[in-house]
Order: sequence, then C-alpha cells, then structure tokens
Amino acid sequence: LLQEKFMEFASETGSIGNERISAVNQMVDELIDYGHADAATIAEWKDGVNEAWADLLELMETRAQMLAASHELHKFFNDCKDVLAQIEEKRQRLPELAAREAKTSAGTLQRLLSAFEHDVEVLVTQVRQLQEGAAQLRTVYAGENAEAIAAREQEVLRAWKELLASCEECRLHVASAADKIRFAGTVRDLVSWMDGIICQIGTGEKPR
Repeated sequence: LLQEKFMEFASETGSIGNERISAVNQMVDELIDYGHADAATIAEWKDGVNEAWADLLELMETRAQMLAASHELHKFFNDCKDVLAQIEEKRQRLPELAAREAKTSAGTLQRLLSAFEHDVEVLVTQVRQLQEGAAQLRTVYAGENAEAIAAREQEVLRAWKELLASCEECRLHVASAADKIRFAGTVRDLVSWMDGIICQIGTGEKPR
C-alpha cells in the first residue's frame, strides 16, 4: 500500500515538477538572452532551482528503493511463515502414513510414501528461493534486520532438515513394514498350500 501511494505521489510530483522546472528554465534563458540587468543573479537562481530539483528527484528515488527493499523484507518473512507451515503440515502427516501399514498392502503403502515424498520435493525449490532471498537481503540490511533475516532463515533450514530426517525414518519404517506384509502374505499362501496338500493326502484311497 505504501509503495502504491508513493508511486502515485512520485509520478504526479515528477510530472508537475518537470513542467514547472522547464517553464522556469525557459523564462530564465529568455531573460538572460534579452540582456537583463540582473542576469548573473538570475543564472545563480536558476542553478539553485535545478540543484534543488535534482535533490528532490534523488530523494524520491531513494525512498522508492527503501520501500522496495522493505517490501522484499516483508515478503521474505511471509514466505518463511508459509514454508514453515507447509513443513509442519508434512511432518504431521508422517505418523498417519506409518499407521496405515496394518490396513493396506505393501505396494499401496510404498505408493503412498512415494506420493508423499513427491510433495516434499516440491518444497525444495521454495527453500532454495528463501536462501537466495536471504542472501540478497543481507546485502541491503544490517543490524537487527540482518539478525532477524538470519534467524528466520535458520529456523526454516532447521525445520527442513528435521523433516528430511523424519522422512528418512519413515522410509525405513515403511520399507520394513512392506517386507513384513509381504512375508506374512507368503506365509499365508504357503500354509494354505500345505493345508490343501494335507487334505489331498487325507482324502486319497486307503491301502487294503
């Protein structure tokens, strides 16, 4: 909102100012060309007005840059908050994923894990963008703001590393659970087959 208001102000000021400065310069040049008695003083005034106008333009440019940098800082903090929320959401889904081992097949369990890991990989780009944004902001800000930027970046990276570690633990757990499910299925098939063989043996013709 501040940026939008200031851009309107700067645009209006620049337009009106250019017209007024041009008119003053033209009038001064005409007075000097006509050989006005105070031509030297008028020329000094002209230089003073143009210098003041140049200073004003520089101040407006500086203000615009400060607002742009401030906007980037706020955006960085908001992006950090969003990424942290997404990381936390993924972290909370891990126990639910691991708990489904008793209700699903090995193949389905591994497909669920693959889909979850794909969702996690999408965050990689966002985390890298935050790191790049923090590096750029550190070239602009110092003091408390720089410390806040570094602290927020470290908070995101710490949460990200913890999520990756939890994903690895879940991957190992799911792999172990899938092996267990496959083993149990193999045992059931084998026992069923042996029961069938025993039945065939029991129903055969008895020797006489």
